[in-house]
Formats: sequence, structure tokens, C-alpha cells
Amino acid sequence: MPCHSAIAKKHITALPDESVEKVLANIKKNKVNACAIIDESSHFLGLFSMKILLKNLIPVSVVVVDGVEIDVKVTAAPGVAKRLENAKTLAVSELMDRSPNTVMPDTSIWEGVSLLTKHGSPLVVVDNNNKFHGLITYDSLVVDLENMTTTDS
Repeated sequence: MPCHSAIAKKHITALPDESVEKVLANIKKNKVNACAIIDESSHFLGLFSMKILLKNLIPVSVVVVDGVEIDVKVTAAPGVAKRLENAKTLAVSELMDRSPNTVMPDTSIWEGVSLLTKHGSPLVVVDNNNKFHGLITYDSLVVDLENMTTTDS
């Protein structure tokens, strides 16, 4: 079975200039974990998710000129909440992951299983022209595998 059969029935997309606040509201409204960022021609540009948002709220480590990293801890709650408010005003393209894991529609479902277990959900499905087809989530993959067994019975 190819990966396109495991694409989640429910997914959302946004344009790169939409605000993080708008995309976040759409994610919550539709009860999904991620949003594909596409251009006007449905070409995939990146992925925005709650995980990506939260990663962007964590203060970055200080990097010294010779490349040594020093981990700097910052007082948590008020600072993180303020960073969230500031992030909401940004264009979603400023925070999106520009190179998430992707598969082609005809990629083997077993490669999809391997990628999801290794790198997490969701998995982006794009074609040779980088046109967005959908997202594969843990749930949609399990449902597809369950459907395979009921069809074979």
C-alpha cells in the first residue's frame, strides 16, 4: 500500500503571510496538531505545529564565537507567556519548519511507518512538483493499517 492511502481526512492549510495567532486559532478550532503552509498554487512551503510554536518559545542557548554552547536558563512563566504573545503577531512563515519529513504519495506505507516512529507526527505528503497532498498522522496511519486487515479478511 502506498502512503497516500494513509493521509488524514482532516487537515488544514495556511498561506505564509497569515499570522501565527490566526493559524493557531484554526488549529484549535479544527482539533488538529499541525498546519501545512502552502503558496497560492498549493506548493508546500513548511509545517507549523504546536510543537514548533513551543520550541520557538524556549530561549536559545548563547553561542560563543568558537562554537561552544552555554545553556542559559531564564525565569519561566511570565517570560514564556510574553514570548507567546509576541509570537502570535508574527507571520507563520517566520516560525514554520521549512524541512519537515516528507514522503511521496506512492512511497511504501512501511517507509511511512518507519519515518513516523523515528521522527514523529505528522508526515507531509508531497509530489515531485512539491505540491501538497496531505498529512499522515499516527491516527490516520493506524486507521489505514486497520482497514488493510479488514479488507484482507
